[in-house]
Amino acid sequence: MIKNNVFDTITGLPVHPLIDHLVVVFIPAFSVALISVIFLPRLRKNYSLITIIGLIISFIAAFVAKESGEALSLRVGTPSDHAEWGEKVVLISGLLLACSLVWFFVNKQKTVLAKLIGYLAAVLAIAAIAITYLAGHSGAKATWEKRIQSVTESVVTSETTQPKDSGPIELSMATVETKNTPANCWAVVSNQVYNLTAYINAHPGGAANITNLCGTDATKAFANQHGSQGKPNSTLAAFVIGALGSTIESLPTQDSAAIVNSGEEEENEGDED
Repeated sequence: MIKNNVFDTITGLPVHPLIDHLVVVFIPAFSVALISVIFLPRLRKNYSLITIIGLIISFIAAFVAKESGEALSLRVGTPSDHAEWGEKVVLISGLLLACSLVWFFVNKQKTVLAKLIGYLAAVLAIAAIAITYLAGHSGAKATWEKRIQSVTESVVTSETTQPKDSGPIELSMATVETKNTPANCWAVVSNQVYNLTAYINAHPGGAANITNLCGTDATKAFANQHGSQGKPNSTLAAFVIGALGSTIESLPTQDSAAIVNSGEEEENEGDED
């Protein structure tokens, strides 16, 4: 059972995508403002304080985004790349705030040290802009890329017939990475390759949780979400193709009835919790 907390939802909506908009606007905007007041002294009197306040808000927003992202991951799964970039945003925004506060109090001394701190703050501001962009891009990619690919693929497959996998098939990571759409979704968990295509729509937590894993090593994501829980692990076993690095002659046949039943049983187990 998912427990609600202050970072989870607000008025029935997840906090994370709401606060993310503040992060991706404030951090770049006030990073640029900081660079401007550092290198354009005539702006300092009117804009230094508001820039510091904006950076404080930016750091708080980055922290809330990280915490709300962790809460949201309990509901929909964790895009690991986006989570890692989110942690880096908190770190860089904290360093930027600390450095800018020091510069704010020493810049009037017009010493070499004050200039060096200003240059360091400017470098951190540039890094904050870049990391915030990468974090936002990874989140947008995790949310939309496979959905767009799915739409595109449905158009293509209406005009052409895709060839079926036939042996011998090398179960390498390179092969798995090509199976990265909802129409052909493979993933690796603990050095075993799984064909999750038929399970996408049966997954009780929603199709997006599975499509985000297509073509990836999902070991960390699966462990974070399910750990050693018996039912999810036994459900996953129904979709195994073979060990990573091995070669098979053909894809194993999946029992469609078992797939549907496993989804229903997992959902019932979640309801009981």
